This record gives sequence, structure tokens and C-alpha cells, in this order.
Amino acid sequence: MINFPVDAVPPAMEPLPTRPLGSLYPDALWTAGDPALPVLEPDGIHPLLGAVARAFADHRPLTLSPDAVWLTILEGVARHIHLNADDLRDRLVGHQGRDLLTVVVRGEPVWPDVVAKLAGMLPSRLGASDCDFSTSTEVDRMAGRVVLMDAYSPYFAYRVSVLCGIPSISLTGTAEDWRRIRARVDVLAGAGLGLEKWCRSLAPIADHFVRAAAGAADPEFWKRIYNPIDAYGGDKSTGWITRLYPYVGESGSPNPLLDLPLGEPRNATGPGVSTDAVRATLARVRMLVENAITGEQTTVALHAGLTAVVQEPGGSLRPISGCHLTAAGPELDDVLDRLDHEGEMDPPGHPALLDLPEVAALYRRFGSGVLFGGAWRLRVSGTFAEFQADWWVAPVFDLADGRSVCVVKHWESAWSYWIAVPWASDRTIEDPADVRVYGTSLAALLEGALDTGGDLTHLDSGSLSQYLAM
Repeated sequence: MINFPVDAVPPAMEPLPTRPLGSLYPDALWTAGDPALPVLEPDGIHPLLGAVARAFADHRPLTLSPDAVWLTILEGVARHIHLNADDLRDRLVGHQGRDLLTVVVRGEPVWPDVVAKLAGMLPSRLGASDCDFSTSTEVDRMAGRVVLMDAYSPYFAYRVSVLCGIPSISLTGTAEDWRRIRARVDVLAGAGLGLEKWCRSLAPIADHFVRAAAGAADPEFWKRIYNPIDAYGGDKSTGWITRLYPYVGESGSPNPLLDLPLGEPRNATGPGVSTDAVRATLARVRMLVENAITGEQTTVALHAGLTAVVQEPGGSLRPISGCHLTAAGPELDDVLDRLDHEGEMDPPGHPALLDLPEVAALYRRFGSGVLFGGAWRLRVSGTFAEFQADWWVAPVFDLADGRSVCVVKHWESAWSYWIAVPWASDRTIEDPADVRVYGTSLAALLEGALDTGGDLTHLDSGSLSQYLAM
């Protein structure tokens, strides 16, 4: 491990408040690593950028591992493939549709082994992708494999067949670790995936990691990790760390900094990336777990990536990998297929104006439509109104009883809730205590409605005022 000075500021060393890692995912069926590991309270920002932002703002030292940087790059590759799955199919796989990959296990699944076997079945079109550095833990390796599986999930489905049992700025590492990441960037650039522009930023960044790991850190470069020195105090980050994210925002907009040379912009008015635009989302892979004796099937979801930030004994902040297993909810694509089959849906028109992935996916598929014999009508996208500070509400479906199924969204966080209220664009929700919440997922809401002929009563999870107070 090598350590080098960056900014001439007195370091803050007092401990920050923490909570157990396992408490971040209370519904997890299984969690990799130590669930009791103390981590910082999550703020909704991707842990790598969150660690850099917190270290920068608080004058705290920072520790970066090859695993954290490579996982972030690999997550960007996965996002790129998801957004361009049809165009990249012929380059990545030789089949149409989604092939099923199956692993057979005896007894309760050992999830790191299951993931290693499934990842080993994938094509090797992306070059070396494992977290296999001198610093890599079992959790790091598993997280990297799950992110790879997520990248290929447009082309493959995953199943576990159970024969018996119940399915359920210190740089760590060596200089060679960082040289290997640098070589992998060149492989990605030459893979024909349309990542050349991103790699033009990644390559010089990786070069600096290599030089720093060899003991030749460039202080001026590392000072610009978060904000250029002549843009300190700005609302957006223009530092090079944000170039590790090829897409920003919930709708996957291209990172505007990738159009500029490394080191630009050098003023506070240039384009930048808000930390709120780099959300703490994990790679997610669904798998069908099948008991080969009884035939019983359960669908689970593995979530993995950079999950949290820990504070080391010396005060340094370090993003860490994690994996956890949950019961899998409905897939939006499958629910939209049901809408197409069971409703009278019209082809897409204008794209959704709402920066919500599920709503954007709905309007990419349909422009309007009728469900349940006219009891539900999909509105044309484009209407929303603010209510209370920092919250807005937008109608998506109109109901025959005069209400509208609306999404309530916080301006700056990932929180969103689905409600049904009378809609008027010039009137905000008068009393959230009188408004019922029907979940946080459009896929789950639509599946519940389709299963009951449009009734939402069974999805009632409390009043909106309860959620707004959280």
C-alpha cells in the first residue's frame, strides 16, 4: 500500500456515526462478508463517489482499492450493455433471446460457488473482468462476477437446481494490480462495444493510478479527483473521479464530462456531475432455484457491487464490495408483456419526461392504452406538479372512479411512492395522512392490479404521511 499527500488541509480524524452492514438490507436472505461490519450511514450516493465526496468535504484521508475502482468501471460496462443490448448482441453472444444457464448443487446453495460457476459459463468477449487483484477478498470476487452476470443478463437467464435441501488516498494492492486495470481499459476500448469515448478518459486516469502505485503520484492530478482547484465550492463535481461513470441520472444520460479533455472544465461554470446523479444502485441478477426432487421453484435475486463506505481505524474512508440475496419481485418487462396481452395498448409516442427508470420503460413501450375494460387508462406522458418542499407528484393512469394512479418522488433522492388520488395539476395533495401508499415499485403495483382486475386495496402499505416522515 502506498500513501501520498494531496491537499494541504488538516485531516479530520474523529469517528463518524456507523451502523452494521447487515442493517442496510433487512430483507436479505443471505449477505456476503461480515453483517456486523460498521459502515457509514448511507446517503444514496454510489459508495466510491460518496467516499471521495465525504473525504473532500470533511478533510478526511481516503483509501482506494483496485477492486473498488474496477467494480465501478465494470458497473459502467454493465449499464452500457443494458442501454444498448440489441445493438451489441451480435458482438457479445451468438444467439437470439435469452439462453438459460443452469448450475446443479447438492444441499443448500453456497452462493459464492454458484456465482463462480454461472459466471464461468458466460462468453469472454469483455476480456479479463474478475476482481483478482492482490487486495481482492471473496466478497470482491463474488461482487465482480455478479456485476458481469448483470451485464450479460439481457442475453442469459440464470437457474440454480437444488438436488436436496431448502433453497433459500491510500492505494491498496500492488503496482501490478493497477497495471492490470490499465491493460483492461485498452481491451474494453478495442472490443467494438462503443466504449471508445469513455476509455479515452479512463486510460489517462488508470495511468495515474499506475504511477501513484509505483510511488510517483502526481499531486496536481490527485487534487482534481473531486473538484478542480479553481472550481472548489461549486455545486457539481467536475473532478476526474466522475469520469468512472459513463452514464448519470436515473434515465442513463451520457456523462457530459466525457466530451471534454481530462482536466476540463477548469472553471465553476462548466459542465459537471452532481453526486445525486450517481445513485447507489447495485447490479441485480435473477435466478430460478429449482428443487430437482419436488419440482418446487423459487425466484431469487442476487444484488452486488460497491455497497457501503467503512471508516478504517486510522480514519480513512474506504468503499467496500458487498453481495446479498433477496426474494425476487416481478420483472417490469414481464409485467409490460402482460399489459400488452391483457390490455388495449397503443404504440409509444413521446418519451417520458419523468426521470424514473420504471416510468421511462413504460412509456418506451406504450404511448397510451386502456386496461380492465376502461377502468384504467394510461395517460400521455408529461404532467407533474410540486407538492410540499422537495417532492413532486405525477399521474400515470386515470381510474374510472375519478382518481389517478400517481408516483410521488423526492427531487433529490431515490425515494418514490405510488398512490391513487383525484388529480388536479393546480392543486397539491391537501393532507398526506388521507392518502394511501400502494408500494414503491411500478412492476409490483401493475402485477397486483393485473392479478385482481384493477383493485389496489391489497397493496395498501400505509399512509403517505408515514413515508414522508421517514
